[in-house]
Amino acid sequence: MKDRRFLAAAGSLIVLIVWQIIGVTGVLGPAIAAPVAIVEGLLDDGMAFYSLHLPVTLASAAAGFLWGNLAAIGCAALVLTVPAIEKLVLQVGIASACIPLIAIAPILAACFNGPVTSAIMAAVSVFFTTLVGTINGLRHADPVSEDLVRAYGGGKYLVLRKVQLLYALPSILTALKIAVPAALLGTVIGEFMGQERGLGAALVVAQQSSDVVRTWGITLVCSALAGGCFLVVAAVERLTTPWAAGSVSEARA
Repeated sequence: MKDRRFLAAAGSLIVLIVWQIIGVTGVLGPAIAAPVAIVEGLLDDGMAFYSLHLPVTLASAAAGFLWGNLAAIGCAALVLTVPAIEKLVLQVGIASACIPLIAIAPILAACFNGPVTSAIMAAVSVFFTTLVGTINGLRHADPVSEDLVRAYGGGKYLVLRKVQLLYALPSILTALKIAVPAALLGTVIGEFMGQERGLGAALVVAQQSSDVVRTWGITLVCSALAGGCFLVVAAVERLTTPWAAGSVSEARA
């Protein structure tokens, strides 16, 4: 374990050194900013700059994450209780995943205001991942437990609530982890469409003004935000499904 951590740290250090050399020398052009310059730019911008944009992006991403995942889980549960609509629901999910976000963003921007557009983009981004993960999890429920509930007079909805959702919880949380960066990406793309505030809007302004350092800084802030939210959902997963973590550890051993 220590060797792996050392190799990971050494690899990261090498990448940063090479990145710094490329940024300082400009061998790949002026679009590559050096890490030291990026950090200095982040410190110069500080909370005075990011406090205007971070809350807007977080609010839109959280709203889209919530409603997109609720819709996906609801549709997955509906598929299990009404199998006849499975094909239709999956076709809708595939369509949401295949349509390029940048193609539907202008249409949504023409119909809704900025934050609503970003929230819808986030919801579309997470829908298919959570839908597939939830359906797979629901279908891997213990058949003996399902039969036991039915033997006591339980119907489809009781089986779903008492057995299938419980067994699907690890799969749902795994899908939610994957959905976190997708929601943030959808939000940022939605903010490209003429929004005044938000990390996506700030990124567009920085690009238009050829502010390379700020562009890289905003990109790194978006990456750090996605990573932090991913870790939060991962922590929730470990707390709420400890049996799943134990199963993974046993499988690796």
